[in-house]
Amino acid sequence: MHRRTFHAAALGMLLGAVAPASKAALPTASAGSTIATRPKTFVLVHGAWYGGWCWDKVARALRAQGHNVTTPTCPGLGEQAHLLSKDISLTTFITSITNHIIYQDVSDVILVGSGFGGVVISGVADRIPHMIERLVFVDAMVLASGLSVFEAQPAAVTLKRQQQVETMGKGIAIPAPPVSSYGVMDKQTQAWLTARLTPHPVGTYQEKLVLNNPFGNGCPRVYVDCIASVFEPLVEVKKQLRNQKGWDWVELNTHHDPMITEPLVLANFLKTV
Repeated sequence: MHRRTFHAAALGMLLGAVAPASKAALPTASAGSTIATRPKTFVLVHGAWYGGWCWDKVARALRAQGHNVTTPTCPGLGEQAHLLSKDISLTTFITSITNHIIYQDVSDVILVGSGFGGVVISGVADRIPHMIERLVFVDAMVLASGLSVFEAQPAAVTLKRQQQVETMGKGIAIPAPPVSSYGVMDKQTQAWLTARLTPHPVGTYQEKLVLNNPFGNGCPRVYVDCIASVFEPLVEVKKQLRNQKGWDWVELNTHHDPMITEPLVLANFLKTV
């Protein structure tokens, strides 16, 4: 596994210094090179309780650099919250993002998944690897085929969320955590976040991920480990991943949801992949 720490202030030095260690390693770029300047196509997939709206500042920063960016929302969340039902599953999410990419008529997609979105992009890569240039997991859940998120999380976390589904989620959704748990942010960002969080369809946590091909399906993959604070549901997952081959491992000094708490740092990093 190739590992490095990303510091926005040292971006130029970093790009000139890091060389690929495997198929999954990031490309080395120098000032004025084709890799550094060519427009890229990003599809940014949100995590639990979010929608495509959570990527707003990241998407604007990438578009300002000439990149193509889309931020789809999965059914039952964000502007699609009215579609919330017991029938929404992990397969629903994977199909939604797969269709989004197909109908956008794009190729060489840098497919980014944050948090729960890591499970979704894993399923998408299993279906349409020929359309994907690279997978980027931003402090994301990663499942082996045959496991569900509820099975992969610490048992205490899963039990708490299952209880919340029954007591507050009407049996179909996981209520959003309090905004105070999302990391350090100003009052304006807190208010913006509070107004947009929606309950998350529990079926997506219950259904097992089923892959028909090896994980990643041949797509180079990057794991972005956000190290500014600990996110309990991912502690064991990260320990297991660190021992696996095929990952380019990057440490980012941000909180679990950098698109909210440190969007420009995340955007600056994504421009380098």
